[in-house]
Amino acid sequence: MAIPTHGLPDIEIILRVILSLIIGGVIGLERGSKSQPAGIRTHSIVCLASCLIMMTNEFVSYKFGTGDPTRLGAQVISGVGFLGAGTILITDKKKVTGLTTAAGIWASAGIGLAIGVGFYKGALLVALSVWSVISMFQPLKKYLQSRSKIIELYIVVKSTEAYNRVLVYCAENGIRITDSKTAFGNVNSERIEYFDVPEKKIASFITLELSGRFEHLRLMEEIADIAGVIYVEEIG
Repeated sequence: MAIPTHGLPDIEIILRVILSLIIGGVIGLERGSKSQPAGIRTHSIVCLASCLIMMTNEFVSYKFGTGDPTRLGAQVISGVGFLGAGTILITDKKKVTGLTTAAGIWASAGIGLAIGVGFYKGALLVALSVWSVISMFQPLKKYLQSRSKIIELYIVVKSTEAYNRVLVYCAENGIRITDSKTAFGNVNSERIEYFDVPEKKIASFITLELSGRFEHLRLMEEIADIAGVIYVEEIG
């Protein structure tokens, strides 16, 4: 479609706005379904705004016959980082979460810019690829984690004797302890609010390297059966 000298035709503007709204919404819908901080509204707005900025830049170039038609778009790529940073969190388990959501926001901005300049083929292909990565790759990620020989556990026990039983169990089964952080006394009560436990207890974040015959679920079941073990949770 030929673009007139005064700017984009109305049908082209409408097409780009609707397409950016749909694509941003689809990416955000997946993130929102997993209770991520940035969902369908955030991704839709980012994609829409990026599209508008690119069309505005194009309009300015046509209207005044001067200027760089990519200047505003370049600022979007760097400026959208503040939104992504707001979704990245460090939990009380010292784990970083929200990286995928931040990447999705950044990708939505890039897709919006592509739509805003009329690069539909690239925008649609990348949108499909991004959606595939953040939705279809999740089961693969969980499978690989379950087959990993490294496991991090949060364990609560009643006494030092119970904790020693856990250590003996690991030694007898060829499980190597690569890292351990132990606390005595009151620990994270929100994790174990449904368990009837004494006021004083021992909690530990422990990283284990499993032998070849172990799976994560089996390990957790057997540790939970050790006398004095109150609570076991896999971290990650």
